[in-house]
Amino acid sequence: MRRAFTTFLEALFRVLFDYDCVGEENVPATGPAVVAANHPSYLDPALLSLPLARPIRFMAWDALFRVPLLGAMMRAFGAFPVDIRRGRGREAYERAKALVTSGEVVGVFPEGHRSSTAWMETKLREGAARLAWETGAPLVPATIAGAYRAWPHFAALPQPARIRVRFHEPIDPRPYRGQPEEEALPALLAELHRRVDRSLLPGVKADLRMSVLYAAPAPAPRAHERAAAIGVAPARLGAGGGAWSVLPSTGYLAYLALDARTLRQSRLAKWIRNASPVVFLLAMSPVILRRLGAPPPTAEAALVAILAGATFPYLYARRTTGMTFLRGLLLALGLEAGAQCLWPAAAGAHAALALYAAAFAIGGRTVFWRYAAAVLLAYAAGVPLLMGWSVGFGLHALAGLVSAAVALGLPFRVRGARASFGASLARTGPIE
Repeated sequence: MRRAFTTFLEALFRVLFDYDCVGEENVPATGPAVVAANHPSYLDPALLSLPLARPIRFMAWDALFRVPLLGAMMRAFGAFPVDIRRGRGREAYERAKALVTSGEVVGVFPEGHRSSTAWMETKLREGAARLAWETGAPLVPATIAGAYRAWPHFAALPQPARIRVRFHEPIDPRPYRGQPEEEALPALLAELHRRVDRSLLPGVKADLRMSVLYAAPAPAPRAHERAAAIGVAPARLGAGGGAWSVLPSTGYLAYLALDARTLRQSRLAKWIRNASPVVFLLAMSPVILRRLGAPPPTAEAALVAILAGATFPYLYARRTTGMTFLRGLLLALGLEAGAQCLWPAAAGAHAALALYAAAFAIGGRTVFWRYAAAVLLAYAAGVPLLMGWSVGFGLHALAGLVSAAVALGLPFRVRGARASFGASLARTGPIE
């Protein structure tokens, strides 16, 4: 039952958090062990437990076990209740020691609480080191990188982020057992801290860099954003829309200017801005196609859903990769509009845009590309068969494939991307 539950949860985490784990073989398959890790988020016990066949027994506040669903989940992960009232700490330690002595794996977070930063705090509690020192069980350091960005202590709910867990080679406590306690425990903790920090550093730098980028001023309207706005206006005017036809483009350009000059920047604000030209063009395309005499896309909700699903992995990708995909999607929308004028097909957009997303994922080896490409290719082939296939679909397929080739060949470049991280911390100008 536990393994079935953790397998399902691991699959879910791999999608929601781009979760991965290495070094599971460093946790002994049998016998006692003490796993000690940094503690950046609420997710940490699950993140450490998911890849292991045997449970890690974590201490947890006994009141949490009385919460119906949460208590069942904690028991499934092997947690055991601890009375956290003052004076009961020794009782909790003796329970953990008994579990280690009986051959169990016990998990301890030496910080004693969730970290207030992405770093492992320098002042650590000695419980993990003492357990290993007194029992002789190997002490397995573990690093959790990215979880602070996914669910920090001040956030009510998690958000997408790359999470990486690494189990390091065990620390053998036997050389320390001949030393006095006041020397052995600090030495064990120092070695534990060194191993965790060594692999935590790149992830913390990435988190800090992303925080700087999300808070940085927005750039002025970019070329592909202006192209989306300017391209819509003449298409609507040429179709006889009158002077009112320029209002959507004017409004969109006003939003871009407002975002660059006034709106407070955040992760959500950056996501909305980056996706805005695609959303704008998708919203305008049915009206434009009707006025140009071409049929609007059939089953628009399904098309929007498949595009949203295709875009989702780029929440985890490098910023330049995500922007390259979105900019190429704009080109695919434009070429597909032209294909509709030359050879109208109700399912043309479904084939062209799904093929674009699949080809880009395969060519760029993007996050989850194997799964995404398989679904998108099946969609691109299946929907035209359901709606009615014709020879003209080759033109629509070509629109998607050409767009992917252009996007991959001309990737998006971020101004100032070569600047050092120290310089980026001091940057006052806009960062795309």
